[in-house]
Amino acid sequence: MRTGLIKVIIEVRNQLIMLFLLILVIVSAVFVIETTHQTRQMFAEMQRQQSRSWLLEEDWGRLLLEQSTWAAHHRVERIASTELDMLVPVFSEIILVQP
Repeated sequence: MRTGLIKVIIEVRNQLIMLFLLILVIVSAVFVIETTHQTRQMFAEMQRQQSRSWLLEEDWGRLLLEQSTWAAHHRVERIASTELDMLVPVFSEIILVQP
């Protein structure tokens, strides 16, 4: 009788251990699925941000080119003389202001 009770206790203990291990495997699988999902979302976001970065770099290059075009010395001098009627002063008309 005693050996039969011990066998039942051992069997119940083994079943509890198996149930515990099964629960651990299921929890682990859920975490793997969640981590994979988050990784894919972050990768997609990274690709969107890289694409945005490339577009912004292209815009920056165009803006630098436009700025250099608008600020070109010959253009500024032409606009100053034609549209604003400005002239380069002769040396005798230049007045130095002391700070």
